[in-house]
Amino acid sequence: MATRRQVHLPIAVHDPKPWVHGTHVPLRFVLHDTQSHDTKGIADIAGIFSFWHTQRNPDGSLAQYGAQFVVDKEGLIGEGGPATAIQWHVGNLNTGSIGIEQIGFAEFSRETWTHDRRDQLWSVARVLAWGHGKYRIPLRVPRHPQSPGVTTHARVGAAGIDPSGHTDPGAGYPLAVVVKMAKAIYEVGFRDAQKAMPGKEH
Repeated sequence: MATRRQVHLPIAVHDPKPWVHGTHVPLRFVLHDTQSHDTKGIADIAGIFSFWHTQRNPDGSLAQYGAQFVVDKEGLIGEGGPATAIQWHVGNLNTGSIGIEQIGFAEFSRETWTHDRRDQLWSVARVLAWGHGKYRIPLRVPRHPQSPGVTTHARVGAAGIDPSGHTDPGAGYPLAVVVKMAKAIYEVGFRDAQKAMPGKEH
């Protein structure tokens, strides 16, 4: 049996009281964007945590949204709740899904993601590599988003699972590149992977 690589996951900030809705066995990652602007340091991540705690349903009850991770442009990682806790970030597919919110916008071009936000992509890939080592989540983009692997909110919607109309993290998001980064991190470690892939990946 192959040895599992222990990928270090540096957490810059935690949501002190995350919304959780039971427990699950993580099977897949669902990638999102926050549709919000960057702020230096952890303020942008902490702002997302605060936002989740204020959102209400039409009847006035708290919506209790959340995701397990939030990653900003600088590559800082926030933990919004335990990976084994169910959080509400994608309609009809929360059980088994680890959500990764990325500070930014679905309107970003591929060039913006791969050039201006490379530190962010590397940190997202680091979370993916960590999840592969810890929970054996496959580092692949499955044909169907319900299958184990790495997918996006947009793909979940396109499959007819989540009818909310979300398109994040956008048409320009380099999903295959991020998965490639994650594989490299898992195989050789974070720093060596960065050295092996120093430029833009298209």
